[in-house]
Amino acid sequence: MIKLTNKAETENSWGDLRKMWADADKKAKDWRDAGEEKLLRQMSDAREGLKSLGWRNGQYAPKDGTRFLSIESGSTGVFPCYWRDNNLMAEGGGFWIEAHGDLWPAKPTLWKPMPANV
Repeated sequence: MIKLTNKAETENSWGDLRKMWADADKKAKDWRDAGEEKLLRQMSDAREGLKSLGWRNGQYAPKDGTRFLSIESGSTGVFPCYWRDNNLMAEGGGFWIEAHGDLWPAKPTLWKPMPANV
């Protein structure tokens, strides 16, 4: 139970809220100083560069079972991917990446049609 005193505005059972906010502000500043904004610009530039090479936004990837190439955020690879219907899934199915002899659930960030020679 919180006791009402002169400190009630800034303290609770988890500690001093003002200190918590100050720590969070400092951490955010440290990230910005370390180059977060620069890295976000680079990420945006990389995405636009890939789109200029024929890659398309992942939300428009085909959901008819057609195989396509996929890039996911956090991955450095390009993998074959396709939509698989499944009525037990919230969206009625999901994307699957073929990698290393197995299938992995996917959320394509970018996609492009499978090359004709594959």
